[in-house]
Amino acid sequence: MEKRKAVKINPHDVEPIVMSQRVNYKMVDPTTVGSENLTFGMVVIEPHGIAEPGHAHDDQEEIFFCLTGNGIVIADDDRREIPIGPKDGVFFPKNVWHCIRNPHNTPLEVLWIMSPAGWVFDKDPGLKAKALKGEKA
Repeated sequence: MEKRKAVKINPHDVEPIVMSQRVNYKMVDPTTVGSENLTFGMVVIEPHGIAEPGHAHDDQEEIFFCLTGNGIVIADDDRREIPIGPKDGVFFPKNVWHCIRNPHNTPLEVLWIMSPAGWVFDKDPGLKAKALKGEKA
């Protein structure tokens, strides 16, 4: 068995994925570093932007973790609003609908982690097409 080694990651080392009102950086994934159990990245949502389309994962759990800025996570069937700021995290079990928006004048930087591995927009090209245009699902 081949011994694997640690891999340093930085958003500046990966191709930015420009979508409507945001930029995603997919840093850890089977397609980037060969991860087996999780996908990890960062999204930067522009001022007054929203990361449409909101969605749920039928086979993955996800975590948002705010680095900088302040935003609103929109979650659950009732679309409740959860304010987030630096060092705040939000956990989404499988099948829990979620979206995030930035109602402020500064960028919002949020890490996202999904398990098992696989990026939602790689798995669902139709959802990615909507994200590129900023359309609702």
